[in-house]
Amino acid sequence: MSVANEQQWRCRTEPESRRPIAAAALLIIAGQTWVAHSLALRPVWVFPAVATALLVASIAVYETSESPGMLARVLSFVLVTVLVIANGASLVLLVHGVFVGSSLSPPGLLTTGVALWVADVAVFALMYWEVDGGGVESRAAGYEGRYPDLVFPQQQADQQGLAPEIWKPRFYDYLYVSLTSAIAFSPTDTLPYTLRAKLIMGAENVLCFATLAVIVARAVNVAHG
Repeated sequence: MSVANEQQWRCRTEPESRRPIAAAALLIIAGQTWVAHSLALRPVWVFPAVATALLVASIAVYETSESPGMLARVLSFVLVTVLVIANGASLVLLVHGVFVGSSLSPPGLLTTGVALWVADVAVFALMYWEVDGGGVESRAAGYEGRYPDLVFPQQQADQQGLAPEIWKPRFYDYLYVSLTSAIAFSPTDTLPYTLRAKLIMGAENVLCFATLAVIVARAVNVAHG
């Protein structure tokens, strides 16, 4: 990474608003609640209640503080971790429903599997957004002495002039990273440079591959009647 390129991503910008991200998290919680209800995860309210409480606490801290500190970061990270665990628990029940038996119809199980895969993509997009470079505030402040966990094409030296000098990744960029990782099961145009980024991407690959494998198995069964 050249010095000129480092000066580009070290520049200071306004942090991305967390309000759209909070709305996305709320939609994820709603989707997970539907999946948990469909798969008879009991008690249904546990993961949604914990996630909602963490989301409300996170919003309260960020809205009442001019400079969010460690508490805000911990709340955000724990929230995303709970969402990942909820998806993992739903995957276990989905596997049980497909290979052992479920009260859902075969098309119902197939639909639930697709919804769970979509939730995986959205949840890991939030995870990348929260983790990369120390979080949104750190990225806006020029990474505050850190280095990016994920390196986008716009941050690479050979891509100079193809994006504004103040370019920083935003949530939809992480959503794209999550989507391509969930489909290709490997990095595409954006590379994980740190161990934690590799671990997170690896976890997404495993969850999404397992979910898609179950979806395919159910689709084959539905096709054969």
